[in-house]
Amino acid sequence: MLNKKHILKNLNLLFVDDNADICADIYALFSETFKSITVANNAAIALQVVQQQAIDFIITDIKMPGRDGLSFIEQIRVENAFIPIVILSAFTDTDYLLRAANLQIDGYVVKPLNFKKLNAALVSAIRRLDAKIAPVIIAPHIQYLPLEKSLQVDGVDVSLGNKESLLLELLLFSPERVVSKQLINDTVWPNQEMTDSALKNLLSELRKKLGCEVIKNRPAQGWYIDGHG
Repeated sequence: MLNKKHILKNLNLLFVDDNADICADIYALFSETFKSITVANNAAIALQVVQQQAIDFIITDIKMPGRDGLSFIEQIRVENAFIPIVILSAFTDTDYLLRAANLQIDGYVVKPLNFKKLNAALVSAIRRLDAKIAPVIIAPHIQYLPLEKSLQVDGVDVSLGNKESLLLELLLFSPERVVSKQLINDTVWPNQEMTDSALKNLLSELRKKLGCEVIKNRPAQGWYIDGHG
């Protein structure tokens, strides 16, 4: 398999550790590798982050104040069986290792931080993600690659900007058949007001990259994907 570490550039990382120095090291190491990095110094804060933000990848310590890292992972797995999780810990006790093995983790890296071993764990996680997340067929000649945030149109790779991929994923995966203007505002332009011209330009650019009119509008309701367009 080819090394697809560039996929990480599209993912939001949550790093959970109560050691400020290690948090700083991880941030320095991966600030250019992931799309974003959020740091939490305990499991309670980490759970809040997962509930409030779009998190795609987790690296966590085990021994922390309050709830330990393994029970944190157990809670995550109740809600998300596929998110990649790597443990970074000084503990090598058999009990910890057995519990971790049952939680579908993608790596157990023993402190002190070893970048080579951590890198191997990241590659393992990418391999599992790549096997689990299949391309989404939009039309017979168009597919969306969720991990790479890109399109394939007539076999040609087409990159998408951040807002373009957010809008396309909203149209593809929203439980609502027709996506309203307000939902687009809340998802693509969070914490700010979307202008009509900004939405019009974004739809125009996305339609241009798709190469055909698969994005349709239902007046006074919103937009939807029609794969026969």
